[in-house]
Amino acid sequence: MKAEHTIDKSVQAGRATQIAAMIMTGLVAFVWVYFGRLYLIHDPAEWRIASQQLGYPLYILPLIGVTHILGGVGLLIPNVPRLTEWVYAGLAITLLLAFCSQLNGGGSTWDKFDPILVMAFVFASYVLRRCMRANRWSI
Repeated sequence: MKAEHTIDKSVQAGRATQIAAMIMTGLVAFVWVYFGRLYLIHDPAEWRIASQQLGYPLYILPLIGVTHILGGVGLLIPNVPRLTEWVYAGLAITLLLAFCSQLNGGGSTWDKFDPILVMAFVFASYVLRRCMRANRWSI
């Protein structure tokens, strides 16, 4: 009887990990697609921050928007672990470069750490998805 109780806890823990991974990955994908959309629709606030505070040229902002949308959609494609690994690598590199841009650009001190906060969510999503893959579940 104790073995059954142990199995139930293991199944519950696995299910909780799966739900947490889905929520975290969905949140990261939503944020990534949302900000990509802002770059593509020429949102004045985002374009002002990117061009004036950070010094990005205007012609590169739509490309950043497209890559954000592709990254967000790439996170949501199920059962393609190699693509997912590349998407997470791209997100990590993008956020590291965004942090460097924020350090060298204008803005408040707290704004400079926004990419680090987003990196924490991306890292949590990555770790939870790796746990799911190790237990042979898929997202």
